[in-house]
Amino acid sequence: MTSADREPACARAASNPPTTRNRFELGALGLAASGLGLALAAHGAPPLYVSGALVLVGAWLLYDGLRPWSRSSFAVTPRRLSRDGEDRELDELRAVRLELYRPGPWRRWRPALMLELAHETWPLELSLEGWYDVWDCLRELRPDLGLPDWRRHPPLRKLLARHRRYGVRLPPGVVVSRPGTLGLGLAAGLTAALTHFFVVPALGPAAAPWEPLIGPAALGLVVWAWSRCCPPRLLYVPPRRERPVKSGKGGA
Repeated sequence: MTSADREPACARAASNPPTTRNRFELGALGLAASGLGLALAAHGAPPLYVSGALVLVGAWLLYDGLRPWSRSSFAVTPRRLSRDGEDRELDELRAVRLELYRPGPWRRWRPALMLELAHETWPLELSLEGWYDVWDCLRELRPDLGLPDWRRHPPLRKLLARHRRYGVRLPPGVVVSRPGTLGLGLAAGLTAALTHFFVVPALGPAAAPWEPLIGPAALGLVVWAWSRCCPPRLLYVPPRRERPVKSGKGGA
């Protein structure tokens, strides 16, 4: 048992690995995509790069479903920080900053609150359940760090509105409005029809090698344009709840 476990915690945050069902769905989707790519390559119907892309996407999905998912946890007490069983004195915290963090060469960039300690930096990823409680606790225990309120911090509010894109865990009570799927579906259907009946015939024989890619490219362009014209909006953020916390360094 760590010191942070013996001492009453101000806040905790932890990751939620995907369930067995989620892993199975990723693996099945990966196998289906790879199998389709190999089948198309065997029949020689589409260009080879289309089949190769399907195989690569399927392999990536299969890897994502089978790879070991790391578990991460944070705990903050009036005197200590704890991360994955390691403890540091809260006085060692020198600075905090919000930035994109990449946990590994094969992992995507994700937003994190970087905690600069005396000899190392700990990332508090915003994908963890409870990161918002840890953020509030650090503000209360170490006001000298100048950590802003995440509810009013413009860069973080933007991340909350686009939480699905950046993998941010939404705090309880936060409401985000996303554009309706009906309009996007109509625009995608109209684009697919126009591409099939007008664009491809207008290009003539020169479009034959690229025909398998023209439709997906057009649909991707529609989705991108729709996300630009109708971005998600942050509708409501609940007010901060006051709670008594013993201040550490820099407190009253």
